Amino acid sequence: MKRTYSVLFIGNSYTYYNDMPTEIFKRIAESGRVTVDVTAITKGSHTLSRFADPYDSYGASVERELTGDKKYDYVILQEQSCRPITENAGDFYSAVRNLAERIRYTGAEPILYATWGREKDSPTLEQYGWTNESMTWKLAAAYRAIGGELDIPVAYVGLAFYDVYSNRNDIELYAADRTHPSYSGSYLAAVSLFSKIFGVDPTDIKFTGGLSAEDSEVLCRAAKNAICSDPAIPKEYITSSIGIK
Repeated sequence: MKRTYSVLFIGNSYTYYNDMPTEIFKRIAESGRVTVDVTAITKGSHTLSRFADPYDSYGASVERELTGDKKYDYVILQEQSCRPITENAGDFYSAVRNLAERIRYTGAEPILYATWGREKDSPTLEQYGWTNESMTWKLAAAYRAIGGELDIPVAYVGLAFYDVYSNRNDIELYAADRTHPSYSGSYLAAVSLFSKIFGVDPTDIKFTGGLSAEDSEVLCRAAKNAICSDPAIPKEYITSSIGIK
């Protein structure tokens, strides 16, 4: 009998925009003849600290999923988009530690979904003095730090975004608010996550989601560059999570 993989997504609007888990990730899997059962616990602007808190309504949902009869193979963790690189970084690291321990206790494997920098002219970039590039690398470094500390695989979706944004800006990855993903952005995230979990070469993915063959090829190639090799983070962005709470 063909195996079904159970995948739980925990995150906010960067995860649920365009119904990414169920309408894109799952269909990518189906196109590759991988059977997945997808569940998503998502809430706009929610942080992993709140998802880790059983007294939070969404945290209670996470607790029920992790302690219920259903057994997950993979649990994808996506943090609020700025939190890992602000004064709240310690809360991010602590929440990942909490959730990873609980996830592994069930026999599942946690996967970190490293997000992207805001689009140029986003007020957030001006507020913090970041650029799209610096925000991207700061996020990648923060996710790598906690991923390295806890031996958790990291899907560097943000680096795939940066690749496309820098080299093919005719492909619109962002929604009008300059932060959330367009359909193309959600497709890129789903391709990257699927590749990271199942070890599939993104350029072999057949599902295009209605995108042109050329655009889907560009997105899948960017995912391959970000996911299928260990990215070299510039030394000025490298950080450590050790001892930070």
